[in-house]
Amino acid sequence: MSEITRKEFLRLGAAGAAAIAVASTNRPAPAVAAARGAARATLIRGADVLTMDQKLGELPGADVLIRDGKIAEIGIGINAGDAELIDAAGMILMPGMNDGHRHLWLGLHAGRLVKTDPQKYSGYQRWKMRTMVCMTPEDFHLAGYVGGLQAINSGVTSVLDYAHAHHTKEKALAGARGFVASGVSGVFCYQASHNPTYGPGDTVPEAQATAERNGAPQESNYETAALLRDLFSEEGDGPVKFGIAISEGLGRRSMTDMKREFERARSFNPHLICCHLHKPNPMPPSGVYRGIADLHAAGLLGPDFQVSHGVEMSDDELVMLRDSGGMICSCAMGEFPYPAASIHGKARQMGIPAGLGLDVNMALTDDYFEHVRAGFWSLYRSVEYAGIARAYQSADVLDFATRWGAKAMRLGDAGSIAVGNHADLVLLKTSRIGFATCGSLADRVVNFAGLSDIDSVWVRGVARKRHGEMIGIDWASLRAQMVDAQQRIERDAATVTLT
Repeated sequence: MSEITRKEFLRLGAAGAAAIAVASTNRPAPAVAAARGAARATLIRGADVLTMDQKLGELPGADVLIRDGKIAEIGIGINAGDAELIDAAGMILMPGMNDGHRHLWLGLHAGRLVKTDPQKYSGYQRWKMRTMVCMTPEDFHLAGYVGGLQAINSGVTSVLDYAHAHHTKEKALAGARGFVASGVSGVFCYQASHNPTYGPGDTVPEAQATAERNGAPQESNYETAALLRDLFSEEGDGPVKFGIAISEGLGRRSMTDMKREFERARSFNPHLICCHLHKPNPMPPSGVYRGIADLHAAGLLGPDFQVSHGVEMSDDELVMLRDSGGMICSCAMGEFPYPAASIHGKARQMGIPAGLGLDVNMALTDDYFEHVRAGFWSLYRSVEYAGIARAYQSADVLDFATRWGAKAMRLGDAGSIAVGNHADLVLLKTSRIGFATCGSLADRVVNFAGLSDIDSVWVRGVARKRHGEMIGIDWASLRAQMVDAQQRIERDAATVTLT
């Protein structure tokens, strides 16, 4: 019973509690367990420090001292007594990156659908409706756990998991606990909807399955939200926070329903409220939820609200979001095949905290440096946005994944290296042929760094990756588990018939 509280056990029932307990204990994470105790101080000596702090800038040959999970000192020649010493001469130390929109559960199905096969990928929603009902709580735990590890491995120390397939209490809690067990920081953003009434072996009209996927939350969803809220209590400074994702009601739900859902979501005091949002085509009639302007008119925007994607938002809508204190996260690769470019550059220009996200890790690389670069190149799909991009320097490009990206997740000063900040850090090797030796540190990182260059990663001061290897992680075993799960789920999903 150590992995689930008595309160949760009673509310879930014995069968559900047993499923979560199994999922939570099968995959110990030694480095995460160590983080709960007193960690030894660490001194990173002689690194070229890309702080992403507007006052500190770039610091060649500097020392960074980590103590009690935070950056305790930055300087040259720091004497840290018995701290673990990391010789980082010639290496680049940068902040851990932030991913503001990723569906971790999709990573379990990597390669099943890819965006370079547009015709096949166009069946994503049908695939999703058949697949999610065939996944067990154990599958969601595995996906959350491995997905978090993959984020850390790629230099992402905080991620927003937009959990939009976890349609039972057992599955939601298992996915959340997998996320926590991975040791990554961020937000578990539970979509309080999806209530399929079918399962493996069933035949169901596609219209019914779609309506169940897009419908209003039921009381059972809010009971799950209450469990998750308790799990990720906002008391203290925990590494993972609780968020709620609004259901897929764009162009389908009445504004009366949407207002009720927003008000209920805010009753849980979530760290973030997230919402997939793009321009409906065709535009629905008045009274049906059509986007930001309707939310603004209903008084539903606020500083806890983050737009996911936001493709084709107008200037007036961006002003509404900015003036209400809202945020936005674009997914430069994930926005394809939307006809318009990612909006993060325009949002940042207008003063809106804007970040980047990987989105569908089933179909896209988990090398996050590729997504940083895509965030820049995607701006050139628009004449207007290209004008914004032409004024950038490399630090501006990286900002979406570091300092500014952290603000888009309400993570405060995460994403920069400064005294007092959480020690979320990435140390890059620079010795390979092809890693530029000249230019600013930002130039070198943004244009030349890749996953293979990551030597070390610290999440809240705990070393999770050293010398290019994740600490205490048996990738071969995890991969075998994923392959087994993928094959079983695909086999079961083939028995679900949508007519």
